[in-house]
Amino acid sequence: MKFRNSLLLLLFPVFLFSQIDSIDIIVKSQMADQNIIGLSLAIVKNGETLVDKGYGLANAEHNVEVQSKTVFRLASISKQFFATAIMKLVQDGKLTLDDDMHTFFQKAPETWKPIQIKHLLSHTSGLVREAPGYDNFKMQSDLSIIKSAYDLPLNFPTGEKYQYCNLGYFMLAEIITQVSGMPWQDYISKELFTPAGMTNTVMTDFYPVIPNRASGYVFNNGKWINAEAMIGVRPSGGFLSTTTDMIKWDKVLRDKNIILSKKNWELLWTPFIKTSTEEDSKSYYGFGWITDEYKGHKLIGHGGSNTGFRTQYSRFVDDKLSIIVLTNTNGANPNMIVNKLADYLLKF
Repeated sequence: MKFRNSLLLLLFPVFLFSQIDSIDIIVKSQMADQNIIGLSLAIVKNGETLVDKGYGLANAEHNVEVQSKTVFRLASISKQFFATAIMKLVQDGKLTLDDDMHTFFQKAPETWKPIQIKHLLSHTSGLVREAPGYDNFKMQSDLSIIKSAYDLPLNFPTGEKYQYCNLGYFMLAEIITQVSGMPWQDYISKELFTPAGMTNTVMTDFYPVIPNRASGYVFNNGKWINAEAMIGVRPSGGFLSTTTDMIKWDKVLRDKNIILSKKNWELLWTPFIKTSTEEDSKSYYGFGWITDEYKGHKLIGHGGSNTGFRTQYSRFVDDKLSIIVLTNTNGANPNMIVNKLADYLLKF
């Protein structure tokens, strides 16, 4: 028995290195196929970090390689932070998921009265996807963007169906600010990132110097160009982070014992509305998260897309496997990379 255990201990590092080699092959092959400039990857299995590393270039002009500390735009992965912040305020008794919009936006049109917080979280409000006053490339107040949509009719009766709506997350950000008494950026940092130990996760802003920030790239007319800075996306896709910080966040979600109660964490991931009209689809939106199945494996996740950046965070919850892919390349398909890695890792 002792000999057998000793042999297993000797063989485990060999098996681990073999796994990592296989992961490298998958990632590099996908980067070549998709023409991806830079990528950061984190894989957590059974609560242990299997991979946290970079591939390719964070900055092609200066030949700076991606590392685990490289800071990427998360894009719409950020929505889970807003959903968590709202749920924290619910848990603290400061609002409810059934509060309607006239509670927070007294001059909003009467058509907005049926819209409740749960509808904003789940993209079922009926509101237009982007407010007419929104500009990717301008700094604007959240409230001015929200007010620019007051005169628009709803696309469908509130709660009737799913339609992705970034405006709803601007409204959630404004609600967080009103109810918490502090700017939503400060509230999320204080109540989420600080307890999680996420020291390199910050709000998207073009102007400050952020150490280790990756540049974004777009392929245009047969050549790579620098992506334009989307400085206006804040609540709908508003944070920058590293795979190392996202591993810390993944631990918070896995343990479910800080920030929110277990019950409230699981409420975020509870299917609320089907995202597809296809009869056999298993894809639902919860609150800031998509719930789905991948080849029979339960999946909770979210992707993100900003100009020059594509991201994916997928949690195969029953398999205790999380995969995070951050890229700095327009047109990349990080979800495909996640699926290729899952096909390999779910065999073990």
